[in-house]
Amino acid sequence: MSTDARPPQPTSVDDLKGVYGADLLDHPPLISQARFAEKLGLRHQLDPHYARMSMEFASGVQRRSGLDRRLRYLIEIGMLTVGRSPGHLADSLDGAFSAGVPARDLLETIFLAHIYAGDLVVDLALPVFAEVAARHGVLDDLRADRLPIDRGDRDLAAERATWSEEFANDPRLSRLIDEYGWQGVATGYRYRGVYHLDALEYLEKLDLSWGKLWESMAYEGMYSRGVLDDKTRLLCTVGDCVALGASGMVPAKEHIREALHFGNSPQEVLEVLYLAGLHFGFPIYITVRGIFVQIMADLGRLDEIGNVVPPKAIDARR
Repeated sequence: MSTDARPPQPTSVDDLKGVYGADLLDHPPLISQARFAEKLGLRHQLDPHYARMSMEFASGVQRRSGLDRRLRYLIEIGMLTVGRSPGHLADSLDGAFSAGVPARDLLETIFLAHIYAGDLVVDLALPVFAEVAARHGVLDDLRADRLPIDRGDRDLAAERATWSEEFANDPRLSRLIDEYGWQGVATGYRYRGVYHLDALEYLEKLDLSWGKLWESMAYEGMYSRGVLDDKTRLLCTVGDCVALGASGMVPAKEHIREALHFGNSPQEVLEVLYLAGLHFGFPIYITVRGIFVQIMADLGRLDEIGNVVPPKAIDARR
């Protein structure tokens, strides 16, 4: 009779602490300790060296101080929604609910992904959210906190008072408000300035009926809901765009600029990019890092990120 002389494999949290140290097990990367131990245990059985380096990297990224815990969860859950990873999404939601992140905020990050990755990813994510939320007993509170179908709490006169003279006197403004409605136009101005009128005029010429649908869904709809403050929503938006990979780099550039304009620090934006490196790999991180550094150079703010050399200068030296 053959016998297996291999030592027993660690399966419990305490067993794994004996192999990998308490510090790693006590700081799981935005998931429960039990789930982290389960994932680490599987990797340990297959390859302990990979288990250590991969999980220490994940834990190290998630333990960084550049984002608070709530914000890190919101950004990650949006990324995992866009990335169509229901298993990772369930793990992260479980950790977020346990950490006390409001259910409404978490759900909003899933809804926001609709703009950047379409309704397919939302349809995949919503059953996962509902199942985890039910397990944590928060569905009833969430239902009581729903937004009304029609929102009438915005005041045109109050918002018009915040418009710049250039925007308020633009000869296209009245026509475009008549065509698209003032709420979406006003929200677009808040984020994009007069450039939003250029975008609406382009759609007006290309296909006005489609333009109205887009403006209603994005600017009058998602960007006007007010569940997340502008700073938070824009960091989540950057994360969603980066999670798309190559197809998201153009909108990522625009939203990184907006995120900085609304008061997010360069370090906060960088932390979103580091999360991308963790979940989607280094090529995506390197690509969007170059975009970010070039934006900082264009804004004359390189001193805030160590005066690193921008990509255009590096390319010129090659």
